Amino acid sequence: MKKVRLVPLLLSLLATACGSAVPEPSTPSLLASSSYSGASSAFSAPSGPSIPSHGDTRGALVVRPDLACVPFVLRVELGDPKAGLDLLEKATLAIKERFGGSTGGAATIAMLGANTTAAPDSTKAKDDKPPPARFVVTVDGAVEVPLAAEAGYWARAKLVAGLVEASRKQDALVPSAGEGAPEIDVAFGAPEIKLRDPESHRAELVKRWVERARAFARVAESQTAPLHLVSCEPPNAITQTPISLEQVGLALPVSCRIDVASLPR
Repeated sequence: MKKVRLVPLLLSLLATACGSAVPEPSTPSLLASSSYSGASSAFSAPSGPSIPSHGDTRGALVVRPDLACVPFVLRVELGDPKAGLDLLEKATLAIKERFGGSTGGAATIAMLGANTTAAPDSTKAKDDKPPPARFVVTVDGAVEVPLAAEAGYWARAKLVAGLVEASRKQDALVPSAGEGAPEIDVAFGAPEIKLRDPESHRAELVKRWVERARAFARVAESQTAPLHLVSCEPPNAITQTPISLEQVGLALPVSCRIDVASLPR
């Protein structure tokens, strides 16, 4: 069997429908884990379980998440970078099959970044004949599984457990091509619970923000100096804050200035 090496999870962010902006995958460290509810919600080990802290942040709008995803990174070093991409494509198909077996065939793969760099030169003596060029090929993506609206807490918990189990399997992703075949490095992040399309709630978030701003103005203004929104920056992207397996908090950062309206001349 072709060697597959599980790499310890390091701190960085992998993004997809599971996140926001997509960084280039780095070669020295493969993946940083991100949890659907943050590090504080994980059980401690090995001393025993502790009560998770989910925080008080709720967001302006609390909705039901509809997507579970597991970010992953694959890396291989070899002499032909295109052959490396072919190999990692096969490994990605194997990941889909593996997670499909844990989700009743519901898992899909969303590929993100791809990076090819020259491998470090390991020769020490200057007069040594340069070795053939080698390359490090890295790709990243996410396993995505839809969450049915009617799925309750326990159904969602079992799905997350299946995702974790699939990510910890040690069997090879790609059959071995023989002695000296390249090793595939693979790392999986912790499952994330998300809303696939937070933008569908933008209108409601804007409406709620305006209502809060007007309520503040009514309290803070005086009869002789009524307050109004006088300038606003374009709204930012909607942020998601995981709360539980059944709740995600949405917020829309808006920057506006409330001031006394200028009198017409």
